[in-house]
Amino acid sequence: MSRRQLIDAINARLGNKKLIWLGTRGQDAQPLLELACFEEVFSVAAPLGSLSIRQEHCLEEMCGRRPNLDNYTLDSDLSPQAIKLRRLLHQSLGEPSYLAAYRPHHLLSAVCYPRSEYVTYLGLFSERHAPFEHKPWVETELRRFGVPVIPWKYYADDHIALLMEDLRARKELVLRASRTDGGFGISRVNRDENMLDKLPPHNDGFFAAAPVLLPHIPLNVGACLFPDGHVTLHGPSVQLIGLPGCTNRPFGYCGNDFSAYANLETAHQQELEQIVRRTGQWLSKQGYLGAFGVDAILYQGQILVVEINPRFQGSSRQSAIIDRQFDRPDIYLCHIASFLGIDAPKMMPIDNKILTKVCRSHIVVHNIHDVDIYPRLSALMPEEMERIELLPGDGVSVATEAIVCRIVRHGSVTQDGWTLESGTRALVERITGVDP
Repeated sequence: MSRRQLIDAINARLGNKKLIWLGTRGQDAQPLLELACFEEVFSVAAPLGSLSIRQEHCLEEMCGRRPNLDNYTLDSDLSPQAIKLRRLLHQSLGEPSYLAAYRPHHLLSAVCYPRSEYVTYLGLFSERHAPFEHKPWVETELRRFGVPVIPWKYYADDHIALLMEDLRARKELVLRASRTDGGFGISRVNRDENMLDKLPPHNDGFFAAAPVLLPHIPLNVGACLFPDGHVTLHGPSVQLIGLPGCTNRPFGYCGNDFSAYANLETAHQQELEQIVRRTGQWLSKQGYLGAFGVDAILYQGQILVVEINPRFQGSSRQSAIIDRQFDRPDIYLCHIASFLGIDAPKMMPIDNKILTKVCRSHIVVHNIHDVDIYPRLSALMPEEMERIELLPGDGVSVATEAIVCRIVRHGSVTQDGWTLESGTRALVERITGVDP
């Protein structure tokens, strides 16, 4: 099935019902514009701003502030603006609709089940989805299923002494909470530092620790799981992590270099593909369905899984652009097809014939100041501005560690995922160097 055929099949299945997107970033929904009934967008940040959308509501425009999306939840926001956004979504679902979301929210049960006769949610409800975000369970079960994972060890809160002994032996450890997002909830501690100051926030009575495995190359692959267990692959990349000037978090997500992935040895590319498909087999046995991602590292010649992202990812929109370039169905189309009962499309494999032609990277820049800022980008040249996305509107402040913008570059920007080439680094410094 070609990309066009899959779009036609989805359009036929959706019929006259409107399609609504609920996402953290409105611009993530751009690939859905190819669907005839895509009409409305609800988001927390970065509105889509498309003239073909009948209705759009973005929380940051309503309240004048962009939050840090890695520790923000729409479910727990009790501000008047968030309450209004949820009410508008309720109203929008008062007619026959399909709803797709970047990730599950608790509020989706409340808005969809009472309208189940004419509203269809194209995703897993949060009650069913929550276990897949519990990293200790996921990585333990994946290990038993034959998937190589980071060697995490778990410590109860009242057994800090055991951790101290391991730290003295290891000299340095990575600490992690059971639920993390975008690098939030992960820290790094050496034996000369105060352990208690480095513990990530958590409330479930235990946390994880692992040795610092350096040097390594961080990797990411998007994927989609269909009801029959078929897995489609999308946008493999070298992931950008903890970039100085882009984030203050040591393991903060900073984007993806899709071009650099072609530099990996073919054997490592094939190994990662097998791991993602094996992961999909396990997810299928657990009742998962739809879009997901795999974060991994290449360490001493071996691929190790870092975590599973049971949702769309920050790389999803860029990977969809690449898929479209090569006439492949993207992760958005596949996700919707999987919940509509459409068979998985037979797709062109992602091999070096494609990878060597991929010339795309994107860098996610966060507010590295300890106060809110109003980005002032007047120092940038017009041609640079054309390659910058997710910029907040006039009068919208950006919270600490919230996204300032996303820089899209032609070609590769890194060799190892931890550093940027000089030209891109200089552009980032001009963007993040504004006075708060």
